[in-house]
Amino acid sequence: MFKPGVGFHYNVSNLERTLAFYTEKLGFKVLNVDTNMRQAMLTTNTKDCLIGFAEAQSIHPSSTCTTFEVENIEQAVLILQQKGVEFKGEIIEVPGTVKLATFSDPDGYKLMLSEIIGCE
Repeated sequence: MFKPGVGFHYNVSNLERTLAFYTEKLGFKVLNVDTNMRQAMLTTNTKDCLIGFAEAQSIHPSSTCTTFEVENIEQAVLILQQKGVEFKGEIIEVPGTVKLATFSDPDGYKLMLSEIIGCE
């Protein structure tokens, strides 16, 4: 019934600022931009994972968190910090399971890096 892949959609206050954050800081690629409708679609480096954005008058970031898997969380955090991404606290480790690091996009949507550990 379901095909592989997943997509997310966020309302944002400023489309250009959002695109700059996700492309310049996170390294995602723009698939398309509709300047008349003030919408855009990005692809991540995860196969069939898309993120859509639409500019809106009112923004209400949810309490959910979009998580991106990385190979080396310490290295990923350092690279993103060098690009100006501010993390919320330190890397958290659930012993033998996962390491997590949380940050937000320009509109306050929660994002997280995740490194699976000890599950070979």
